Order: sequence, then structure tokens, then C-alpha cells
Amino acid sequence: MFSPGFLIDEASDCSSRNFYSIIQKIGKPKDVCKGQLIIRYNSFPSFFFYINSGIFKTYRKLNGKEFILGFTFKGDVDCCPVSLLSGTPNNFSIEALTNGEILICELSDFQSSCSSLEYYTLLNSLLVNYLKVVEKRVLDSISLTAEERYKQLCEKYPDQVNQIPIMHIASYLGIKIESLSRIRKKMKF
Repeated sequence: MFSPGFLIDEASDCSSRNFYSIIQKIGKPKDVCKGQLIIRYNSFPSFFFYINSGIFKTYRKLNGKEFILGFTFKGDVDCCPVSLLSGTPNNFSIEALTNGEILICELSDFQSSCSSLEYYTLLNSLLVNYLKVVEKRVLDSISLTAEERYKQLCEKYPDQVNQIPIMHIASYLGIKIESLSRIRKKMKF
């Protein structure tokens, strides 16, 4: 959830390439299995992770019900930035929905691998991107129907949507599984 869509490629800006170069040096590769918790609610993680492969969900359980805040995919960075940067317990859990591979990057290693200016420039860039994602999710949730949000998800991640269990997509959209089934049926031509 830190920066969905923060894809690092040749077209990316200089700070993105610098960020990717640093995490390639400091990141510790880790294979993850479907269902594995990467970050647990109310913990104090000292790291963020870069997704080389796999799909992850960010969620919070309240009153026995799971609420999915978002999904992250290959090329995304994930963590709870508020917790990571303030040293407070994080507000949600992050779990692998598929098998995958991530790079675990300790914040202290990241900071020591950069000059002070570079560290704050990169951190600022990531946080601005994170705020854009959060703003878009809030605006979409209050201005778009569940069907419109589902179409957006399908358009942006056509190959990955089918790998996400329908109950998780329904939770993300804030609707029942039956309602999502109707939407999916309606979308098929």
C-alpha cells in the first residue's frame, strides 16, 4: 500500500531509478507462500518490501470482519509508512495472496545507503506517491459505484484479478460476494 504502481523501469524518473538501485543492493530476497503474513497488525515493522512477484492484500479485521484496504502487485513497494516512520504500531496486516518473491529492505539500511539529501528526496517522492494512492482510493470509494471500481481494477490489472479470490475483491469493494458475482456476470459479453 506504500506505493502501488511505483513501477521501476527505464522510463521512470531519476529518483525512481536511484531508489530501485538502492533496494537492489540492500534488499534481502525472500520467497513467500500464499497466506503468509508479511506484516502483522499492531506490530512494529522496521522494514518495507519491494514485490518482485506475487499479489498481496492489505487489510484490517474489525469486529470479526475483514476489511481489505487494497492490493499490491509486482513492482510495488509495501509497508505501513506511518508505523515505519513514527515507530508506532501499524494499523493493518499485509498478507500474500499468491506465492511470490519480495525484497525485504530495512529502513536503517536504506537510510545508511543514501546521502541525507538523497534519503529525504526519495522518501518524499515515495510519500507523495502514497498520498496520491490514498486520495484516489478515498475519492473512488465515495464517487464510484462498486461496478466502476471493479472495472478499474480489471483494466489496470487484467492478468492478476483472476488470481484474487472473489471474497477478497468483494471485501475491497465493500459489497457481498453475490453482488460481485452479478457484476462479473454482467461484464461478460
